[in-house]
Amino acid sequence: MKVSESAEIVRQRRGSVEWVIFNRPDALNAMSPAMEETLTGIFLELAVDDSVKALVLTGATGKRPSFMAGADFGALEDAKTEAEFLELEGHSETLIAALEALKFPTVAAIAGPCVGGGALIAAACDVRLISPSARFGFPIARTVGNCLSALNYQRLIDLFGPAMTKEMVFSARLVEAPGLIASGAFREMVEEDQLEAAAERVSEQLTQLAPLTLWATKTVLRRLRDAQVANVRDEDVLLRCYQSWDFREGVSAFQQKRSPAWQGC
Repeated sequence: MKVSESAEIVRQRRGSVEWVIFNRPDALNAMSPAMEETLTGIFLELAVDDSVKALVLTGATGKRPSFMAGADFGALEDAKTEAEFLELEGHSETLIAALEALKFPTVAAIAGPCVGGGALIAAACDVRLISPSARFGFPIARTVGNCLSALNYQRLIDLFGPAMTKEMVFSARLVEAPGLIASGAFREMVEEDQLEAAAERVSEQLTQLAPLTLWATKTVLRRLRDAQVANVRDEDVLLRCYQSWDFREGVSAFQQKRSPAWQGC
């Protein structure tokens, strides 16, 4: 087993399956800008590695399990201009697009919170496995007051349907494991101590299937989805949210562990 590690990402090669482990357990594996850049580089590297037949993404466990609890708030606080806000979205989209474009199947093994950017990563995978502690969603209407891009909304609609997508945002609650299984978007639920073994089993099964069939299915489904949003512009809604007083208030309130005072402006 080949293993390479960095401060925030652990990579393991188990046979023909690559494992990428989010490694900030003290921060519930929240995505830092450096981590986002590293992950994008890994996905681009794997895209040209013919020895890889499947990918597993999961989170390191600290005091409690977590897949990825959203984004590190430092980058949100630092962005000030239109270009910087759109750049934040652009970096996120580059990462998700690189993950989706991988020609082999991808598996998300989820324990604990899978929130915001982490939930988008899990949604972009082909197969999702959970443990009973999994909690998934986008509580942005309760926390920072921003919004998702048009393509990310479409990703969620393709996975959950419009009603559940809207409910996740409008309730601002995280969906717990029973609801995730009931949605049909998650393959199976296993106990916490069996999650890694289940990911190994499922990823190995996927490596035994016809690779061109899997690639063709991924590619055509992605093209069909992208055609739905090809002419949808979203810069205006993104900037109205990111440049709002509410967004600054939301970030500040989250950092100070208090409830935001929304103004709608």
